Amino acid sequence: AVVSTQSAGGFLRTTISSLKWTPETLPIPQIFIFMSGWTLFYYFSRILLSQSCSAEYCCRIVTLVHGFLISTLCGLLHLYITPAAPWNSFSQPNSHLTNFILLLSLGYFLFDLVWCCFIGSEEISMLVHHIVSLFGLFYATFYNHYGLEVTAVLFGAEITNPMLQFRWFLREHGKYHSTVGVINDYLFCFSFAFWRFGIGTVYAYKAVVSDESTLVCISSGINAEYGGDLE
Repeated sequence: AVVSTQSAGGFLRTTISSLKWTPETLPIPQIFIFMSGWTLFYYFSRILLSQSCSAEYCCRIVTLVHGFLISTLCGLLHLYITPAAPWNSFSQPNSHLTNFILLLSLGYFLFDLVWCCFIGSEEISMLVHHIVSLFGLFYATFYNHYGLEVTAVLFGAEITNPMLQFRWFLREHGKYHSTVGVINDYLFCFSFAFWRFGIGTVYAYKAVVSDESTLVCISSGINAEYGGDLE
């Protein structure tokens, strides 16, 4: 990828050239590699913590790390590199960084879906939520478009995830009814309301009324923003 940096009004803006897939080079191996990476991370956690922690505990660790990485990368992309792009244009070609974020999340959601089916005890609504989210990620990856919209939705959906997982860990260790637990809950409620019901609702409206959006991206985006587990 070619990276160019220019000064505008004292601020640095970075433009990353598009990385395009062709039918002969669909990123199936990359998706498999990322899925394998998340799976290995889970199994290493199981090996290290097998004496004291459950399978769900280790899966929650993987989920926490994914939420932190994705919210950080998406925040970097949308708050610094291309802060206005998701609001002003839809259906743009994916950049190299956008494709990396999509592949990273595709690998995680595939791992988590398999874990939920074979090990977890998730309800059917959560499985449907995962499948619809995966469909949106696959769509943006294989068509090499809509990456900005999908990563914007990922940012809003995943930025609260670390707090959600931290709340579960506090409960698991009997520390939920503490000052730390109260602060975490307030931060979670504020972030959830601000990013999903505030910014997310405005962005969803712009996507729905835009002629450049597709039904696939709109439905998967709404599913990611307002679906999911709040436990």
